[in-house]
Amino acid sequence: MPVDAPSSRSPSRPAGGMLRIVAGLLIGVLLGGAVGYGYALRQARPPDALVISTQQAEAQAEAMRQQNAQLRYTQSQLDTADGELVIERSARQELETQLRVAQAEVGRVRDQLAFYEQLLPAGPEGSVDIRGVQIDREGGGLRYKVLLMRSGRNGGTPFAGALRFQATGVLKGETVTVDLAPMQVKAETGPVTTTGETTTAASLALQFDQYQRSQGILAVPEGFVPESVTVSVLEGETVRASRSVKLEL
Repeated sequence: MPVDAPSSRSPSRPAGGMLRIVAGLLIGVLLGGAVGYGYALRQARPPDALVISTQQAEAQAEAMRQQNAQLRYTQSQLDTADGELVIERSARQELETQLRVAQAEVGRVRDQLAFYEQLLPAGPEGSVDIRGVQIDREGGGLRYKVLLMRSGRNGGTPFAGALRFQATGVLKGETVTVDLAPMQVKAETGPVTTTGETTTAASLALQFDQYQRSQGILAVPEGFVPESVTVSVLEGETVRASRSVKLEL
């Protein structure tokens, strides 16, 4: 029995050695892999590559976000400025259009003034002429339109006088001449109905420099049939111009 004891422990020694050998080989493989991976990373990375930390990367990302926000704000300001320029350009074009219209109107008024100056009656400075008369029957009255013109140019004393309308016709079988009073006179602000308190019978006040238009409706006495009407321009009691118009039946 004592002779067999050493032989029973001898197989365990080779097994322990093999384990150490295998462990050493495994560690060597791992170390070699790590070294190879590090070498491969160094070979793949350019020699001038810059390695930054996570904090530095986050700081750069935040800076980029701020720059993008600033760019968007600047772009919005540019868009606003573009809109204001469009509005200003439109307003300028509108003003230019209004200026052209005003210039055209001034030219038209000048042409009209020149035309009226050509129509001014020849004669002594300041003389008055009846350039046009139109009288039509309307209901129980007579509608009239009168255009008066004065020789000379602006700058003198305005003419002050009155219009007088006298009608010749038949009343109760006899031919008579009667004064016609205006029932209505067209003023600058619109039609104005006149009475004996505001105008004398058959006369209308006048005051103008070069020309004046007068129109309205004349009252016809009851039973009177007018055949012609004479329009006179009075200056005080003096007749400066007159014209007769025959009425159509």
